Amino acid sequence: MKIQRLIIAGGGTGGHIYPGVAIAEEIRRRCPDAQIAFIGTARGLENKILPPLGYPLELVTATRLKGGTVAQKMLGLLRLPRAIWQSWRIIRRYRPQVVVGVGGYASGPALIAAWVTRYRTAIQEQNAAPGLTNRWLGRIVKRIFVGFEAATARFPAKKVIFTGNPLRLSIAARLGTTESTRAPNTLALLVFGGSQGARFLNEEIPGLLTALKAANPGLLLTVTHQTGQAEVDLTSERYAELRAAGVPVDVKPFIHDMPAAYRTADLAICRAGALTLAELAAVGLPSILVPFPHAADNHQEANARVLEAAGAAIVATQASWAPDALVKTIEGLAASPDALTAMGTRAADLAHADAAVTLVNHLEALAA
Repeated sequence: MKIQRLIIAGGGTGGHIYPGVAIAEEIRRRCPDAQIAFIGTARGLENKILPPLGYPLELVTATRLKGGTVAQKMLGLLRLPRAIWQSWRIIRRYRPQVVVGVGGYASGPALIAAWVTRYRTAIQEQNAAPGLTNRWLGRIVKRIFVGFEAATARFPAKKVIFTGNPLRLSIAARLGTTESTRAPNTLALLVFGGSQGARFLNEEIPGLLTALKAANPGLLLTVTHQTGQAEVDLTSERYAELRAAGVPVDVKPFIHDMPAAYRTADLAICRAGALTLAELAAVGLPSILVPFPHAADNHQEANARVLEAAGAAIVATQASWAPDALVKTIEGLAASPDALTAMGTRAADLAHADAAVTLVNHLEALAA
């Protein structure tokens, strides 16, 4: 049964929103007239991402229930009944065949409202370590789609389906094998921390790469570093010594064409968000992953460890940050193109290019 009416609930970050957009795109590919609406909050990135894409965004007053101060938690708890009521009114208006939660403040109230009124429900869990909210919601929804196989053990076995994380059509279509030649003693580095950048990487990587070049004067190094808007100038200044050594450094607040950046890189140094890792796998790009230590339930480190265990990445946590050791590690990779290629092949083995197709197939079965 083709899905003609769908609600996708959640947001806050791109990591929650873009899997929902990928699901919506696949449904529209099959049924161009499908009515798809998102439920989010006024403070989330969904307000910037969704309107240009043409998807209706309905707002509820949900706020955090974990993390933050005691006052913030209490406020979130007090607002929950109203958010459930608001979600119920939206669901009653759209009458969706399925309500899908993708994580974020609005996901819980919408799924509770849908469950109470007996609409079909599902969640898409992006991370290897599911958060408490999704683990609880897993008890009431009909289907649970996970981006990492490791997450299946945290949900009821009869409901959970491992699909991989869905990528947007515009991204997935352009991700392919890297164009880099990976010549000996030549290294094209891509450094990034998500759409907002990563302060830790902005502060630490310029000095680390300066030390790498000083220890290896013959290394043909190029650097592309995405910083986020707030720290582009300061990060660029930190690269002054490396530029003086003749290294081409391109510091950008934002990279609009990530597929092109992936394809021309030999190695990425980046955070370990679920969608970032899905894209690294899709392009077969080896990486040094620096998980954000304050991510909920430390899910970024759990994500990163999956790639590390497969031999596709090296994990360097902030708590155990050791620049001298990392210089040695990068030296070894630069000197061994075969090692980089092997890491890239193992990354590609983890890719799920058909995740959106598989997921929507199951949604259609659920709708039927």
